Amino acid sequence: MVAFAKGSEPGIFLGSPDYPELNAEIERLAEKYSVEPIAVACAWITRHPANMQVVLGTTTPSRIVDAAAGSDIPLARAEWYSLIQAAGHKLP
Repeated sequence: MVAFAKGSEPGIFLGSPDYPELNAEIERLAEKYSVEPIAVACAWITRHPANMQVVLGTTTPSRIVDAAAGSDIPLARAEWYSLIQAAGHKLP
């Protein structure tokens, strides 16, 4: 399990049973792009309009490689918004 925090709320979202819809969408996109879920999460975060950055708290080389694969994912706008909706946010 990778500890991606959800905003200022406590806990994690990646791999957490507390966010089944979000993780199902992340898994779907990971399968589509043949990457690990951490890559999709990184792609999603780094494509946020606020120019967010990912801070990895790991020294495990394979996790770093898996996360970096997110920079190669051509995440479409519809896919990005599907993740937002799966995270429970309503769109106008």
